[in-house]
Amino acid sequence: MPSVPLQIAIHRNFANELSRELTLPHQLTAFKDETDAEMAALLATTDVLVSGAYRPAWRPADPTRLRLVHSTGAGTDGIAFGALPAGCVVCNVYGHERGVAEQAFLLMLALQRGLLALDANLRRGDWTPQRPYLPEMRDRSLLILGYGHIGQELVRWGQFLGMTVRVLTRTPDRVRQTAPGGVAVGSLAELRARLPEADFVVVAIPAATGTLDLIGAPEFALMKSTAFLINVGRGPVVNEQDLYAALKSRRIAGAGLDVWYQYPTPGQTRMPATCAFQELDNVIMTPHKPTFETMAYRWKEIAANIGRIARGEPPLRVVSAS
Repeated sequence: MPSVPLQIAIHRNFANELSRELTLPHQLTAFKDETDAEMAALLATTDVLVSGAYRPAWRPADPTRLRLVHSTGAGTDGIAFGALPAGCVVCNVYGHERGVAEQAFLLMLALQRGLLALDANLRRGDWTPQRPYLPEMRDRSLLILGYGHIGQELVRWGQFLGMTVRVLTRTPDRVRQTAPGGVAVGSLAELRARLPEADFVVVAIPAATGTLDLIGAPEFALMKSTAFLINVGRGPVVNEQDLYAALKSRRIAGAGLDVWYQYPTPGQTRMPATCAFQELDNVIMTPHKPTFETMAYRWKEIAANIGRIARGEPPLRVVSAS
């Protein structure tokens, strides 16, 4: 274990949580709202940056010290890989699949049962639902886009509820070898062929080349008018304007959205999209917040990875090594 404290930089909101898990000699520097020049100066004396963001303007004048950029989640789309110093490793961390699957099925069940309308009506003394009987999830068709950590958990939940589950993925040949029995697996190229049969379409893939605007007006035109779209992957996988139009016109029954098209900086108030989703009554909007259990797991894993770097051991979950 090194005797010289490892210099670690992390956003002020998370400093205490990480510090509780670190067992090696370290000095933690918390940052918040620093300018690009101030971040570059900070990183010139930093060994490890714990952040989901790294901008080209943050590259320090003396880049030899920065050894690890560790994302606080699975996503690394805020990291400018091309601007990283030579020898700097980027790692990510998971542990979110259970919490995100719970969120997805929370949205699905609330939409399927018309939960918000039932609650609002009963608060007025109205016991009459919009439909004479409430539907179950059993035997409904669930189409999952993506078979990563989240997609695999969604499959388990769907099977438990007795749904008919199909997965579309960028790597169908590999996934077919690991998918449980009763789950049909296909390529994303089959999306338009599979949409007409789906009662729920759950987006659980990252925004990347080949997935941006994967679902737009042509895809919504193929969906059942009774179908629901759930997005727990990334907002731009679904075209914002086309989604808004499909919901406003009731082309589809509704949507549960936990990922968005624009995000605030810490402490900022900002609408999550340019379209007025907040004015629609067939949308449930949630702010993509991790669970307590997810973050407790992640801080332990991040601290353990920092320990590996300090001891000269190879870190886990390397996304990129420059």
